[in-house]
Amino acid sequence: MKKILTAIALVSLLAGSLNAADNEHRTMLMKDMRTMLDAMEQIQRGGFYSSSDEMKIGVKKLQGTLKTLESDEIKWILPKDQVYAYKFAQKTASMLRLYSNDMITSIDAGRMDDALEDYSQLLKQCSSCHIRIRNW
Repeated sequence: MKKILTAIALVSLLAGSLNAADNEHRTMLMKDMRTMLDAMEQIQRGGFYSSSDEMKIGVKKLQGTLKTLESDEIKWILPKDQVYAYKFAQKTASMLRLYSNDMITSIDAGRMDDALEDYSQLLKQCSSCHIRIRNW
């Protein structure tokens, strides 16, 4: 009887700790997603007010969160029933890095039209991922 109670207590403890770890990962990743949204808003605001410095700060903020999408950590919030979700998130991160790097190059060269086109492509990547993975 003691062995059964000990086993039940151990299983409960392990399940609780796994749930806590899951919540911790989810919270961290959702914070990064909010930071991505803030970065996109900052880039857009910089574009509207012709502030290349604000746009660059937004790009750097966005790029700082891409490590989350590029890592295995993203698996904690992706739907388990969608086999392609992880690879799709990886590809999206790659494209976000490509377009954000190109945006910096365009800003430095004074080609604001190209920089705003890069912003449009960044936004399409965000929307595409949310539509496919979150089933919007």
